[in-house]
Formats: sequence, C-alpha cells, structure tokens
Amino acid sequence: MTFPRSAPVDVIAYALWPTAPQLPAKDVNPWQAALHAVEQQPAMQQLARLQAVKLAYPTDDSSCSSHEWACAQALGWQLPNDLLPFAALAAHEHQLTCPPDHGWAFVDLVHAEFNQGQMFYSLPASLTASESDGFLQAMQTYFEEDRIHLQTLAAGRYLAHGMGLKNLPSVSLAQVLQDGTHALAESQPLAAQSPAQRLLRRLQNEMQMLLYTHPLNEQRQQTVNSFWLSGTGDLPAGSNSHVKLHTGLQTSFLAQDTQAWAAQWARLAEEIIWPALQQNRSVLLCGPQRVVQLQAGKSNWMQALKHRFFTPSLSGMLP
Repeated sequence: MTFPRSAPVDVIAYALWPTAPQLPAKDVNPWQAALHAVEQQPAMQQLARLQAVKLAYPTDDSSCSSHEWACAQALGWQLPNDLLPFAALAAHEHQLTCPPDHGWAFVDLVHAEFNQGQMFYSLPASLTASESDGFLQAMQTYFEEDRIHLQTLAAGRYLAHGMGLKNLPSVSLAQVLQDGTHALAESQPLAAQSPAQRLLRRLQNEMQMLLYTHPLNEQRQQTVNSFWLSGTGDLPAGSNSHVKLHTGLQTSFLAQDTQAWAAQWARLAEEIIWPALQQNRSVLLCGPQRVVQLQAGKSNWMQALKHRFFTPSLSGMLP
C-alpha cells in the first residue's frame, strides 16, 4: 500500500471486530448485536454503500498493531515493524529535541498480570496527573542512572531518550494490550541480547520491585506494577503530516464492551468517518489482523464482512 506523500488519511483503530476463530462461541452473540446496532445508524447506512478494499497487512508480524502498520504506510515509512518511530514523531510534534546519538521511546505505566504462561497488560484505570507525576519521581532516578531521560507526555505516558534507545527494536504497547506476551519466552537468548536489551530487562525488574510497594498503589484498586517501552526508531525525513489516528474505540474494544463499542462506532461514523470521506480523505478501518480502505463505489462491505465474520470457513476474508 502506498499513498501520495501529502495524502490526507484517517486511520480508525479497533474499528473491525474480531474474526470468529478468535472468539469463544459464547462471545459471538454480543458482537452480532453490536454490529446490528451499528448498521441501523443513519451515517452507517451511507458508509455501507461504499466499497472496502482489503490491504496487505502482514499478519505474521506481531511487533505492531494493524492500525500502527496502517499509520506507518500512510506516513510513508519504509521501516521494520519493530522500529516504527512513533515516539520520535511525538517528540517532533511537541518540538522536543535530544542529542543526535540518542533515540526516543515511549514509556507507559501498565498493570501486568501473569495467567497460564502469559503476561497480560492493561492501562491503569483512572490514573490522575498527580499519580503519574508521583510514579515518575519514583522511577526517574533509576532511569537517569542508565542515562535515560524521562518527561511527561500524558498521564501514565512518558517520552524517554537515551543512547541505549537508539535503534532498539520494540513491540508496540497496542499490540501487547491486545494479545499479551509469553511470560516465560525470551525473544532472544540472554547471550544474544544487546546491552540495551539487557538494560531494559533489568530496568523492568527494578521497576516491578519498586512499584509493588509504592505508597500510591495502596489507594488504587488496580495497581501500577510495571512499564512498557515502545515506539522506538529514527524518524525519517519528509513524513506525511496529514495522517490522523483515531483511538476512541480502544477501551470498549479491549474490554469487549460491545454495546459501548457500537455506540462509539456510530459517533465516529457521523462525526469523523463520513465527513472525512466527503473531504476526499482516505479512511482506513483497522481491526485484529485486518485493514480495509473505504472507497467510492457501490457495494455493501458491512454485510459482506458480517457474512464472513459469522461463517467460520470464510471468517476474516473480504470479497
């Protein structure tokens, strides 16, 4: 997939539902009801008559989510999926700088939970700016000892830069929030890991011990017990500045709150997707292992996707 360098593109994250093999049988009916609710909305009636073209998302690469891959394509990045420089892009947008031999990364506070050989991650609910600052103060000394500098980007999310982050491959936060990780499996044997990878693992272990007993966690229903580092890589020159990522469906999708997801989808259709198409912006809808582009033309992609979603032998396929 290629876009003109200045093409306006809207990327809608979590806009496509899970395919049937990814869902237990008991979870199919709520998604059916949610999709039916979405279809009844006036803006959706207009959108359903467009064509949807399936894009070649590399489903065998688990380093980034489908919407991050779609954004990278729209931005014009020809980069490995484990070096998509979203942190450097955020620093550029906020007019932040770092030494040329440093790399940028996101550091996100997370709640990590071990279950049957898997580590599952979630974003701490209702994290306040004050709590975020408190956790930052506790963590900062440890990071600075390793010459990694942190600054707040949003509550629970920090921008980090340091020499060890330069060209350090990473798995995106969106990907681990959706799928988790194998708790006992290393991507590489210890001897084959770079000094930066070993440093990161040590920092994670230190932060888990520090945060476990942090006073701020005593008042929280869901503890902050780890961090995830992602968004690494060098920002290419001349990235498309007309790409917008919309993540308003994330919380309801990850929680499988299908009613809230359907209501938010309807608002997106009316307030963002249909107006974008009227302004000749490209719209990419993203979901687990799928990306489709809405285009002018007579079709009913919603019905086609529904049919294939609820037909196991054809699930996940498009016309």
